[in-house]
Amino acid sequence: MIPFNSRLPSLDELVEEVAVSVNINGINHAVMMATPDDLDDFAIGFLFGEGIIGGNHDVHDIQSTPSEHGIVLDVTIANRCLAVLGQRKRRLAGASGCGICGVEAIEHALPVLTPLTPGAPFDTASLQDLRERIVPWQSKARQSGALHAALALDDRGEILACREDIGRHNALDKLIGMQLRQPLQAATLVITSRCGSELIHKAVQFGAAHLISLASPSQLAVRLALKYNLTLIHVPRSDAPVCYASPRAQDHVGDSHVQSY
Repeated sequence: MIPFNSRLPSLDELVEEVAVSVNINGINHAVMMATPDDLDDFAIGFLFGEGIIGGNHDVHDIQSTPSEHGIVLDVTIANRCLAVLGQRKRRLAGASGCGICGVEAIEHALPVLTPLTPGAPFDTASLQDLRERIVPWQSKARQSGALHAALALDDRGEILACREDIGRHNALDKLIGMQLRQPLQAATLVITSRCGSELIHKAVQFGAAHLISLASPSQLAVRLALKYNLTLIHVPRSDAPVCYASPRAQDHVGDSHVQSY
């Protein structure tokens, strides 16, 4: 129960959530519920995560148009990328009614990725005050709460960039999209949300060497991170960081607990 004298947030202080329709070369591809910020970054990161584009160079134009029920993102991509999209749509249509739709869906949810080259060990000593350093970067979360964040760190553990969204997948898509538009990409990503398998896939597909999560990962997330040579680090609120790493990336990880399988 809310105390009588508590201040209720005004409507304009609450987080925004709108339907974002992603159209590819004039054809609707998906509708996502998202916070309407950094949508160009979101479009690039989302299509990259879907495997439709290989990078920012495959995107020719992005137009954002408000609509009655949300926002329409019209993305123009290179013609060579349309073949990937066309094959996917044909595969889904061909599976309809034949009894293998579930298998197709599972394969799409758990795609086989190329393992990363094991990166340099990560010194977790630089993460001691990470939670405190993230706070100033989460401008929208400080105002409204209920927002996830994804951040990029440099080699010294300093924060380079932050993207926020009501959806944890969207936040990471926005950050990856922004990174793909830079000449140099960060090797270390941070997520403030729980770490599930799908976020591992996004980090591996992007090519990150390290993924840091402020929430505990799932068992599958850890297994996939180890399988693909992604160093996964959980930073609890009070205990020492827990580093899940392949044997070759375990040296000099600082004052942390190291797990490998």
